[in-house]
Amino acid sequence: MSHTALLLALCASTARALAPAAAPAVTKNNILSVPERIAQKRRVLGDRLPFTSEQADIYEDTAKIGSLVVPAVALGTISWTPEKEKKGFSPGDRLDGKVGTEEARAAVATAALEEGLTFFDTAERYSVGVGETLLADALADGAEYITREMETDVSVGEDVLSNLLAEGSEWSTTQSNTVMATKFTPTPWRSDAQSVVDACDASRKRLGVDQIDLYQIHMPDVVQPGRFLGYVDVKDEAYWEGLAQCKELGLVKEIGVSNYGPTLLRRCAAFMAKRGLTIASNQIHYSLLARNKGNNQATVDAAKELGITTLGYYPLAMGLLTDGGASRTGALEHYAKGGLGFIGFPFLEKNQVKVPSGGVAPLLDELRLVGASRGKTVTQVALNWIIGSGVIPIAGATTEKYVRDAAGARGWRLTAEERARLENAADALGFEFEGTFAKRVDGKFVGYGVEEWRLD
Repeated sequence: MSHTALLLALCASTARALAPAAAPAVTKNNILSVPERIAQKRRVLGDRLPFTSEQADIYEDTAKIGSLVVPAVALGTISWTPEKEKKGFSPGDRLDGKVGTEEARAAVATAALEEGLTFFDTAERYSVGVGETLLADALADGAEYITREMETDVSVGEDVLSNLLAEGSEWSTTQSNTVMATKFTPTPWRSDAQSVVDACDASRKRLGVDQIDLYQIHMPDVVQPGRFLGYVDVKDEAYWEGLAQCKELGLVKEIGVSNYGPTLLRRCAAFMAKRGLTIASNQIHYSLLARNKGNNQATVDAAKELGITTLGYYPLAMGLLTDGGASRTGALEHYAKGGLGFIGFPFLEKNQVKVPSGGVAPLLDELRLVGASRGKTVTQVALNWIIGSGVIPIAGATTEKYVRDAAGARGWRLTAEERARLENAADALGFEFEGTFAKRVDGKFVGYGVEEWRLD
């Protein structure tokens, strides 16, 4: 086979791995077949969401991403999946099946809105290509439920309710207060700035908004199927040009990147500065279990120097930094209890993760001690440590219980002494979280293999 034919075959394999799959078949009451339902709900409800007085203190615990003011905790939707149909399909980016029905997503969204967690992160390739639509629908469902509850609460009363609506003092609009972030996926066939603009416009329509709040590049342009043949076409600057055009055309409010280390982040910031623009955010893997080995903290520090807000995904290390973290099994068992694990093909030494006996348990013990003195959970303490580091944690929006737990990370801060105790306990473990065989933190499976990036 000639080099050209082989390269074409590799590109085809990559396309199958990265391209969004077709949406499920039309079903009754499935929002995917009736996108206008979103707009209809917004017209009927007036886009109004209530927030109770009990949430007033933590509702003011916010952070800034450029011009955007967001809650100190964000919610990620990578685990949301559309319903399985009789014909079947293979879910894309997902961690579990907890959010695989419209009812489950609506319950999660309702809990989030009730708790004032109004910052959501998605991507065009999440949920086999329909993640953005699922998010828009869930928020519409959540708004509908909350408003219906308020309208049927006799303690509120029609006069009070109408006054609140008129004054707007205790109500806020979904479009102005709910912040949605999404991402552009670099691929070999997206070769120029216009591909970013086109993708952005498509995402905007799926989200049902006039402007996307935060539009991000998902990762550096590492998907290079011709690399081993000596053919590499890095298009990062073309994507930056497209990102700049999205901002200049008014398609987005703020622009950001993901998985950029200090060097690439500085290059991108300098590129935008020449256009009179700024990068608002950089999304990376960050937690108590991911600070030093992968250059994570250095990346956070570089972002602060540049005035860029860092968003942290895997803030709980796939559940290791929760109360039940030490009992995790399967792909996380070596982190939980100690032993040998892998983040790729086992026969490659670089993919081996060696965890001392006891695993994450000593750090969990320290998290419990700190939490007990404050009446907080392990999850809340772990997330608060990230907030105190000047980073916005993106907690997984998997269940109503988890969302409400994450909400409790706001409205307070760990002391310097408490932070030092946690950091010392984390350093003493002798390992950091590097992901699992199928979900590594520094790369993606792209059909022909795994392409990696480094925060350096």
